[in-house]
Amino acid sequence: MAGIFRVFVSLCGCLIALPAFGQQATVTEAESLVRLVLKHERIRLSSQHCELERLDKDGKSFVSDYYSFGAHCDYPNTAATTPFGIYVVSPRTGDVWEYNRCQWFGFPELRRLQRTVMRRTHATDGTEKKYREATGCTEEK
Repeated sequence: MAGIFRVFVSLCGCLIALPAFGQQATVTEAESLVRLVLKHERIRLSSQHCELERLDKDGKSFVSDYYSFGAHCDYPNTAATTPFGIYVVSPRTGDVWEYNRCQWFGFPELRRLQRTVMRRTHATDGTEKKYREATGCTEEK
């Protein structure tokens, strides 16, 4: 009887851990990746006049199957908003690219975080390719 109980407890433990297997990056993680890219690109978003805004609204993605963020500043002494770009993040791989220039970002600290996401999601560049092709930004990273 004790053996059956141990098997049951082990099985329950596996089922509790199951949701983490293959779990995609969260919006918060995606935003952190974009902030890392902005820092690397020497773009400073001062808290008073600048923001990183999520462009996915009401459950609808700006870029299908990706998280999207707009980085901009509204400085009081200028007549217009200063845009820094639209940054798109794969929830499967952590890939980050700037939408308008179709520029992929890759530097050691970002790649390290992307490997962490990919280990969790079990995604590869090969499995990401079909999503990437749908964006129109098909240049190699």
